[in-house]
Amino acid sequence: MKALPLTDIDPLRPLLSRRPLGLFSDIDGTLSPIVERPEDAAVTPRSRSLLERLMREGVRVALITGRPLATAQTMVGIDNAAYAANHGLEYWLDGRVELTEGVERYAALVERIVSDATHLEAVGVQIESKGLGVAFHYRRAPDAEAARVAILQAIDSSAAQHFAISEGRKVIELRPDIPANKGTATCILAERLAVNGILCVGDDRTDLGMFQAVKNLRDWGIEGSAVAVLSSESATDLLAAGDYTVEGVQGVEWLLGEVLKAVGGTSP
Repeated sequence: MKALPLTDIDPLRPLLSRRPLGLFSDIDGTLSPIVERPEDAAVTPRSRSLLERLMREGVRVALITGRPLATAQTMVGIDNAAYAANHGLEYWLDGRVELTEGVERYAALVERIVSDATHLEAVGVQIESKGLGVAFHYRRAPDAEAARVAILQAIDSSAAQHFAISEGRKVIELRPDIPANKGTATCILAERLAVNGILCVGDDRTDLGMFQAVKNLRDWGIEGSAVAVLSSESATDLLAAGDYTVEGVQGVEWLLGEVLKAVGGTSP
């Protein structure tokens, strides 16, 4: 079933009446517009303000992202929110960092992969070391498909065999081949934050795990809905997995404002 456009908050009111309520969101393409250079991305001031207001109303906000933890915290700028970064490899909970078991050994492998792949810069690929993983961005490449093929060829190495490969919006990522992703992160955060209802928002194929986790949590008695953020690059499988859609980052800002009003706050 394809996700339905969300133009009114009424379909979500039963969920939003649950307490404690969790608001779990991706960052890039959801709270922050997609830009040419990943390091230039920034969460919109309105999104940040709305998240802070939601937290003051008792909503348990968590950011679930592929970004490294330090980068995610800088982008969002809300220290007392919960974070699952690096696709569930790093967490920020209760004011401290937690790492998924078994990830430490991947740091040396990441250094080797980055060193061996520097030639990709010549075809417009930007290599982002995430400490425990690597992202190859080809949004600025003159020939996107040629750059994608070059990346896949470059990561066919012995070091890369220890990683799982995933693809997103003009990016290929290597992540430690351990059971950690946005789906496992969603379930872990739902338990740690003790939520009784959960609203998840994401824009990319990497958010599919988060959407699937919402369905799994329903089986455990935790009501939830998944909202897909539309763009010109929207993946059909993401739309099939979501319950509702909103249009771009502005649509997310609208959604956050409506959620705020529904839980008793005043939207700026």
